[in-house]
Amino acid sequence: MLASCDGGVGRVAEREVVPVPHVRGTPAPGDAAERWLLASSKELVAIPDVGSLGIHVEPGTERPFLHLGSSNPWGQRLRLSVLRGATDETGELWVRVRLPIWPNGQRGWVDASDVRLVPTRERLVVDLSDRRLTRFHGRRVIDRIPVGVGAAPTPTPPGRYFVWARVATGRPSGPYGSFILGLSGFSDTLEPWSDWPGEPRLAIHGTDDPSDAGRAVSNGCIRVPNALLHGLRDVPMGTPVVIRP
Repeated sequence: MLASCDGGVGRVAEREVVPVPHVRGTPAPGDAAERWLLASSKELVAIPDVGSLGIHVEPGTERPFLHLGSSNPWGQRLRLSVLRGATDETGELWVRVRLPIWPNGQRGWVDASDVRLVPTRERLVVDLSDRRLTRFHGRRVIDRIPVGVGAAPTPTPPGRYFVWARVATGRPSGPYGSFILGLSGFSDTLEPWSDWPGEPRLAIHGTDDPSDAGRAVSNGCIRVPNALLHGLRDVPMGTPVVIRP
């Protein structure tokens, strides 16, 4: 169950900056297409093609340190944010991804043959100082929305995340409003199971109190007035979410 940071629905390191060359031309079939994408300047997501994704410490290690399910609890196929690619000693291609598990900042390598790489042009940027969410498609601004952010004792942690779940609640007056975008990160101040009944996963979700917009009122999540949620309902899984101080 999605445990909110707002009294009822959970830390992240900065994205690795890896210089990549600009590649002209068209991708070739199969593995060559994956290599072409990784060498391009495109932002990518990795979609699991297997039921359980083996997560490795380094490319080509014999055993994974973690098995990650390919779907979230709502049966939605995960789209993991891609950091970079590399080959192992045999020349096989591996992909480093950001992991949607507690605590924040965890990453790992997956065998490229277990995932499909897909470019993404969507991006959400939350500015905590301005208390505003901006949705981009490429460089074009689609929407700007005033939001509520974490209160002083439970601040929203800045960092880079991605959309982990999309859930329509059917309860506009409930604690999450009518719609939730669950994120890959978690609160930095709430301890799971002791301070919170589960993992305190971050989310962008609705609220039926329009006065929340522009205020520091939540337990870490981003609150969007229900009347403004229409601009977020079609945000794809895996969309990068950047939260700025």
